[in-house]
Amino acid sequence: MPSVLPGGNLGVTVFFVLSGYLITTLLLAEHERTGRIDLRSFYVRRAARLLPGLLVLLPVYVIVFSRQQSAWQLMLLVGPVLLYLSSFVQAIWGAMGPLAWTWSLSVEEHFYACFPPVLRWLLNGRDDRRPGVRGWLRRHPLSVMTGGAAAMIVLATGLRIYLAGSVHWDEFAYYATPTRVDALAVGCLAALFGHRYHRALPAVAGWGALAVIGWCYANPAFTIGSDALNLYGLPLCEVAAAVLIVSVVNGPRGLLARALSLRPLVHLGVISYGLYLWNLLPGQTWTLLLGRHAGTAGTVLLFAVIFLAVELSYRYVERPAMRWARARLPASKVRGAAGSRRRYGARGLRALVREG
Repeated sequence: MPSVLPGGNLGVTVFFVLSGYLITTLLLAEHERTGRIDLRSFYVRRAARLLPGLLVLLPVYVIVFSRQQSAWQLMLLVGPVLLYLSSFVQAIWGAMGPLAWTWSLSVEEHFYACFPPVLRWLLNGRDDRRPGVRGWLRRHPLSVMTGGAAAMIVLATGLRIYLAGSVHWDEFAYYATPTRVDALAVGCLAALFGHRYHRALPAVAGWGALAVIGWCYANPAFTIGSDALNLYGLPLCEVAAAVLIVSVVNGPRGLLARALSLRPLVHLGVISYGLYLWNLLPGQTWTLLLGRHAGTAGTVLLFAVIFLAVELSYRYVERPAMRWARARLPASKVRGAAGSRRRYGARGLRALVREG
């Protein structure tokens, strides 16, 4: 609904910050609990959470858009999605067509591929007494991660500033992993802050951050591709999202945390991946078949279709896949997730931890 929320694309940025925070928090908690990070279990959980729903959706996309494009063209689009290259294909060539939205999943997967092994290598070297830079890096893992995250923020922001005003590289600044990784890094910094300091922020900080995010969503200057978005819209929303997350997690008894822990909102968080997958397809299908926008009544109908598809996907595809994965993980991993839920308290975060 661009007329209502012209800056609504920033919801992806909020999600990136939350993802960086959540993954970092879970990995640090696992290392504290067990003395190690089990990458196999991490990637099994990621695959079980992300792949089944996507593999159900992609054939539907191929069927729907076979009226408009050849099967060969559609398979060329599906390939980058499954290889998690769609962020670069869209950023460089703008060639992802109806599957352009998968760029953000590609960015996420690049983060999953790189960050956990690096964090494990650093954390497993606390007792490394060798002289030199390598030994120092492994003896101070959290300081290194803090510096690394800060460097990624500076580099990604600097690259967007450098590309501002360039017509040819306009889409690169929005879709490419190197220019969007700063949001995930901000989430990592928030997690590292929360790991070291458990003090609640003033209530006004959380409410102020929520207000800033709402203002960003409603700001017509923050449309995709605008210089305002790339220069200061993204950094502003990232910082606000980090402050909001830390405020809620470190102050679970506050009014804001309790408001965001209402069951309908928590359920939206639980099914959020399915909403990400299915939210565009019904509207795209309507436009493809009828050649026009759905209008108000049609949009209401499409929302009902979206939620029905998402609930069916969650109940019969995503949740069984997660149960299958948990049954193949060591019992300590299941107990570990419960321990993380006890530590971080807020119902919404507990639900996210439970869902992987």
